[in-house]
Amino acid sequence: MGNLISNKAMSDYLCALALQCIVTDDDQLVFDALNHNDIQHACQPIRETKTSEVQYQHLTLRFGLRGEQSVYRFDLSEQMQYCLDLFSLYLALRQTQFQLETFHPVLISNVVVPMHIDALLWQPGHHFIHQVMTFHNAAFQYIVPSLQGNQALCWDESLSCQEGVATLVKQLKGHAHALWFEVIPHQTHFEFIAKCKPDMIKLSVTTKNKQDQHSLLPIARILRRHQFSWVAGRIASQVELNRYRLLGARYYFGYFSDIPTPLSVKSFDRH
Repeated sequence: MGNLISNKAMSDYLCALALQCIVTDDDQLVFDALNHNDIQHACQPIRETKTSEVQYQHLTLRFGLRGEQSVYRFDLSEQMQYCLDLFSLYLALRQTQFQLETFHPVLISNVVVPMHIDALLWQPGHHFIHQVMTFHNAAFQYIVPSLQGNQALCWDESLSCQEGVATLVKQLKGHAHALWFEVIPHQTHFEFIAKCKPDMIKLSVTTKNKQDQHSLLPIARILRRHQFSWVAGRIASQVELNRYRLLGARYYFGYFSDIPTPLSVKSFDRH
């Protein structure tokens, strides 16, 4: 594999990789959009719960004429999802590079990029992230990877599985602005996450009914015990925001406060 020194080299690498990962009809649909730069990214502000001041930007991928659809709602194969995670990181780098060329560094917002851990443990993803840290570190140091669990984070207690994650965590902490982990209610292996010492925990759980609210309480207790700062996602109402604030959330984001506006990488290419 060659070095991914330029933006074009990164883009070409990801398109070639996605082409190899087509399994379903939706994989083909998403690949065509990816190949024509028709997948957009949307950044949603992450705000402080006490002041509502914006501290981060949360990146998601959008697809469609008006960027109204999440690409992850399609029937995608596992490896195509990994490709999209890597593409999310590429878009975050492009956005940050554009901001570095346009604004003073103190005005740049740190971009939070959700990524499956397995996308970075996967050999092509492992190569990509190391190329990013080697050749695009100026922009990567403004990025906040938000790692979503694999077997090691959620259920698996095998030492070999955890060692791979621990090595990845150490590398990311040495280059990224910060490292977050995403926690889900049915996750059982929280102590391994605690050992990784993340800078923040991201919790994306709705609290619309009592069952959801009860599933949140054990997680809140663990977060308090380990004194983790955490961000509540998918906030849909003031009532929900108040509930998370009482539970100790430091930050929040959701459609209640901000509707993300899709942007295309083409807008960066014009400058």
